[in-house]
Amino acid sequence: MDAEEELAALDAVVRAEPDNADAVYRRGRLLWKLGRCGAAITDFNTAAELDPSGPGREAAEHAMSIMSFFNPDLYNP
Repeated sequence: MDAEEELAALDAVVRAEPDNADAVYRRGRLLWKLGRCGAAITDFNTAAELDPSGPGREAAEHAMSIMSFFNPDLYNP
């Protein structure tokens, strides 16, 4: 299964089970690997809201750190 097929499968799982924190987190990881950073961070934050003890919060924090390092104007309007 290639990345786009995997993404489609995860999209289907998240649509069917929007409270599935693991699926949302795994989709976020795949989106990150595909370079869709904004969507990945959204999924990480959603996963963290669904399961505060899961890996979503840490993934979101790391992703934001990486994004702010590469794009220092991200928070500077």
